[in-house]
Amino acid sequence: MRHSAAMNPWYNTTLNVWQLASVLVAVVTIGKWIPAVWRRTLGRRWHLIAQLRKIAPGVRHDYVEDLLGEPKWQSTMTCTRLAAPDVEPTEAAWKSFWKAKAKEEDEQDDRDVEITVRTWPLARLGYLVTWSEKDAVVMYGITTTSWWFRPRVLVGSTRIRLGKSILADLDRTEEHRVWQGNRRYGYLEEHDFGNPGGYRRWYVGVNDIGYRPVPPMLDWDDTETELNRMPDAKRDGYRAISPINTVVISGIALYEELQRGEFFGMSLGVDQDMVRLSDPSFRVFDSRFTRARLHVRDWRWERRRNRLDKRAGQA
Repeated sequence: MRHSAAMNPWYNTTLNVWQLASVLVAVVTIGKWIPAVWRRTLGRRWHLIAQLRKIAPGVRHDYVEDLLGEPKWQSTMTCTRLAAPDVEPTEAAWKSFWKAKAKEEDEQDDRDVEITVRTWPLARLGYLVTWSEKDAVVMYGITTTSWWFRPRVLVGSTRIRLGKSILADLDRTEEHRVWQGNRRYGYLEEHDFGNPGGYRRWYVGVNDIGYRPVPPMLDWDDTETELNRMPDAKRDGYRAISPINTVVISGIALYEELQRGEFFGMSLGVDQDMVRLSDPSFRVFDSRFTRARLHVRDWRWERRRNRLDKRAGQA
């Protein structure tokens, strides 16, 4: 005699268990899939900002790599500490001039440190740059390249938005640097708030690869241009119209190159000459998509140049 499924309670129990297991697997799969899709689409900028909030001067480089993955670009530079490390001199060093001289040279060598510069692309929305001594991040900087990525940043107690807030939203400081060449240009100013700011320093300014960069339009006959400084009248006008697209935060970076204004070179933050060759518009292998990007890029540059010419004519 055959027993139907309705008359077999063990069959029903087994079926219900398998149905429940299938539902649980589906829920777990969807629960993992939805956040991943969200982070790659509409929630991409919020996810990036949440990761960037966890970075601070002094954290390990491995910690940053766990947050954002491996950097796409990496280079090194040599810097000199402001103060030599505390070393107990020997009696012979005090008594002998040549020994003291040798010790001084050794201390100078100890002050030279290698800084590793790492750069991450932030999903075509911007760039993150870190400067690390050994395994510790001493500085980090963020540059926005898109209108869709305008994170809020606290400079001391003043809140700004990258790509939107202008330089004049911050108090005017005397420490600034400006440069302009045939193709490259940039501007930065330093803000320091002492103990209330955690003895950190903020370098804010304009990067020529960032979003809405405004060239400084220096005259070659300016007396202060040779010192990488902008005349007061021009600087006030420039600060009134220039959006901030880059901010660099330093906490434990004490180097002579920073004091002399040589640390950042031609770029505050990301180096345009290093990252631009990875842009799809510079691809070596031709395609219709690459040609379309080139046309769009040329159109944007032409529109931007017309806007600058119109603004200069109105001034």
